[in-house]
Amino acid sequence: MSNTQDTRFLLKTRLQWLMIIRVVVAIIFLSTTTWFQIKKVLFFDVNLYPLYSIVIIICAASIFYAIVMRWINNLTLFTYFQILADVIIITAAVYITGGMGSVLSFLYFFTIISGSILLNRRGGFYAASASALSYGILIDADFYNLLPDKYQIIIWNIARTREEFLTTLFTNIAAFFTIAFLSGYLAERLSKVEKELKDKSVDFKRLESLNKYIVENIASGIITVDSELKITSFNRAAESITGYSLREVYNQGLDRFFSGLSENNVFKEDVLFSSRIAMPFEHRDGNKLYLGFTISKMKDESGKETGHIIIVQDLTKLKEMEDRMRRAEKLKSLGELSAGIAHEIRNPLASISGSIQVLKDDLKLEGDDSHLMDIVLRETNRLNALVTDFLLFAKPAPLKKAAVNVKDLIENTLEMFKNSPDVGNIDISTELEDGLFVSADQRQMQQVFWNLFLNAHHAMIEGGRLKISAKGKSQKAERDKDFIEITISDTGHGIDAEDINNIFDPFFSTKDGGTGLGLAIVHRIIETHNGTISVKSEKGSGTTFIINLPLTKEG
Repeated sequence: MSNTQDTRFLLKTRLQWLMIIRVVVAIIFLSTTTWFQIKKVLFFDVNLYPLYSIVIIICAASIFYAIVMRWINNLTLFTYFQILADVIIITAAVYITGGMGSVLSFLYFFTIISGSILLNRRGGFYAASASALSYGILIDADFYNLLPDKYQIIIWNIARTREEFLTTLFTNIAAFFTIAFLSGYLAERLSKVEKELKDKSVDFKRLESLNKYIVENIASGIITVDSELKITSFNRAAESITGYSLREVYNQGLDRFFSGLSENNVFKEDVLFSSRIAMPFEHRDGNKLYLGFTISKMKDESGKETGHIIIVQDLTKLKEMEDRMRRAEKLKSLGELSAGIAHEIRNPLASISGSIQVLKDDLKLEGDDSHLMDIVLRETNRLNALVTDFLLFAKPAPLKKAAVNVKDLIENTLEMFKNSPDVGNIDISTELEDGLFVSADQRQMQQVFWNLFLNAHHAMIEGGRLKISAKGKSQKAERDKDFIEITISDTGHGIDAEDINNIFDPFFSTKDGGTGLGLAIVHRIIETHNGTISVKSEKGSGTTFIINLPLTKEG
């Protein structure tokens, strides 16, 4: 709303109040006059009907003003007209109640004050000038007996001197302009204060709106709770992170949604709220998250504690990144140490295996001796395979990258897997998007898929379903696809929650007789191809491996 519109609205409001006050005053006069006439308390017989006429004129004028005001464009001019009309009506009232001796001359003061309130100092002086002129003409005509007596309800048969006439005239005129000056000054001060208060009110509203906008659009979740730990606010980020809306959580206990906070007693006085608290959280859709909480006290203007402010951040990806970095550092150190050891073991192991084979052929062993020699040869070969896998993990062969169609790569690996004895009675389904290429070493990527398919078989010895999908995705909806997401899901026995963070570690295995190098090799190959691999699993509900690899153009 502009300043002109504000001024018009304020003036219109004040005019409406003036009309109401004018009608109230008229009704008071009418009631008083009627009471005097009915009770006959006047000590002389008078005709009060002229006073009734003035009251009727005031009411009719107020009704007329209220009706025509909605069509008036120039409210300022309309206000000047009302002030002049009021002065004329007051002059008539002063005339019929005794002229120069009337006690109603104080009514001019109300018109002057109204003029100041409506139009500031200019309106006050306008009303004072109109009042002085009207009152001066009235008492001058009354002093020289120029007005008829038949309309006066009170006649003062008192001889007045010229000095009394001039004193009355100038005293009232001085009072008019004094009232105009004072009321105008106060009205202007009032208008200035009103404007300042309005500006401050606008500033506070703008600040409140800005504060609300910031809170609602900040990336971190912001939750406030009262002293009883009931949720009182929940911004958009908190809704997005948790999956719950403000309507669902409002006035609910915090422990209903974040039981870990109350269990850890983080709201006790002796807890340092500057430290971050991190804990697992289950999203409403069932996804497992890792959230960070920062808690601080909330106080009102008097410093009294009214609750707590909780800032929530989704640390899931950060924790995954930390886990990957920690694992990479561990694997790097372990790989450098073990690569040399593996080479030293492999050379004598080959000599031992060859020598045992020669001895077996030369000695022509039979019975238990031959059986024992077969065990030695078998375990020697198994140890050699273990060292070979370990070398592949510790020191992968140099990459021979080329643009590879992921669909063809997976289908070729699946074809070999289906023809192997490991496939058993597994039902295999695929959903592979064509035309997606990655820059990869084809042999190593086949090793990745082979190991994951084999891992799924070991989880589904009695049969199950294996589902493989590959789809192009992008970081933002408006951008072209920039990476491929490959998921390999089985319906096996799943992985225990306490083991899931260790499955990519070397020599960690949940299978009897497993080397614990298969998934470690998978992780290492994906990492060298600038990709990521993650796992989702629940005990008894199967396992899903998710691989993300950057896309490349067809070679």
